[in-house]
Amino acid sequence: MADIDDHVKETLFEVRKVGADYEEHQQEVGLDIPVDLIHFKKFPVVDPPGKYMKVGHDTRSDISPDDSPELPDYSGPFNGNLRFSDFSKDALINMLEMSDEYYRVCIQGWADSVAERYGRDEMQRIQAEAWRDTILPQLRGMIDNWMELTDDEAEALISETQEDVEAEVARGGVILVNPYKPKPEWKQYSKERLVKLALGSHEFLLAAIESWALVIVMRDGLDEMFAFQWTLWSEKLLPAAKDIKWRWMKISGDPVESFMKDIQVDATSFPGKAFEMTFEMPEKEVGIFTFNKCVSVDQWEALGRPDIAEKASHTSCPAAIIETAKMYDPNMKVEILAIPPRVSKDEVCCKWRLSIRDESDPEYVRPEEGSGETP
Repeated sequence: MADIDDHVKETLFEVRKVGADYEEHQQEVGLDIPVDLIHFKKFPVVDPPGKYMKVGHDTRSDISPDDSPELPDYSGPFNGNLRFSDFSKDALINMLEMSDEYYRVCIQGWADSVAERYGRDEMQRIQAEAWRDTILPQLRGMIDNWMELTDDEAEALISETQEDVEAEVARGGVILVNPYKPKPEWKQYSKERLVKLALGSHEFLLAAIESWALVIVMRDGLDEMFAFQWTLWSEKLLPAAKDIKWRWMKISGDPVESFMKDIQVDATSFPGKAFEMTFEMPEKEVGIFTFNKCVSVDQWEALGRPDIAEKASHTSCPAAIIETAKMYDPNMKVEILAIPPRVSKDEVCCKWRLSIRDESDPEYVRPEEGSGETP
């Protein structure tokens, strides 16, 4: 078991809830939690801390159905100011289906990886604990924020979800229950309501992922969790996630443009309590995306541990972004313009630039050495 005392465990449990008030949990003295801050890979960063301040806001959550272009999917051109309400209602239903499939792939990946590492019995114990201690207690808040249900409807949904969870626990299977899985009647909902449901599906997905991660932290410590996430995302989840987004949202275009659109509709990075992003393509083959808000950075800074924020960023984000870039084009170059630690909360959490290498680049991959064509 990880050497974490009860006070630290309680603090971690509260602050790692999606939507936690970080000011309320601000630590004057850094939280004492064991972690190796030496033996991890630090990726090169182009610019020094303090250069990039937060600018702009995440337009994806802006709801303006009256002037919507009614996009049937995202096969058209990249839009740096994309709003989810720019999509048609049918496309928003597809986005919710995409989010549900993404959730199922992520949770199945966590379950399989935990079973491989700890055994199936321990996996079942971990997932039951994750649901009972973390996900279910947060469900009412997520329903009230995003689903526009009456009190009776909300309580009925919670009861139904809890019954489905306990039935799956009894069967010994992987719990893939999702209250945000689209229902036939959702096709009649307004566009505003569908956008809110999409944002809620993101919050539920994050809560589910976080619940698994938290149990591993409590069981074996932060270093084990960081190593676990690196392997899970880089080796198992990324190809499936790319395929899911392509099938449901019809992402297409040149490699950099496609990857920028991929990130905009990635269910793990929707805007809300956890993330706020901006997107730009200053040139045809150059894309820049910025996280003005990131739940991981905010959590660890609130706990007085910017050093852990640095490690968390280096051990999770670059692997996912670099590997996905290679899937779009083996010559896509990923540069980190900013990453924790940051000098103040006015600074961006991280900033990334995508471009295409030419033959003069030492890392250029010749066509016969690899391919990254979009399906």
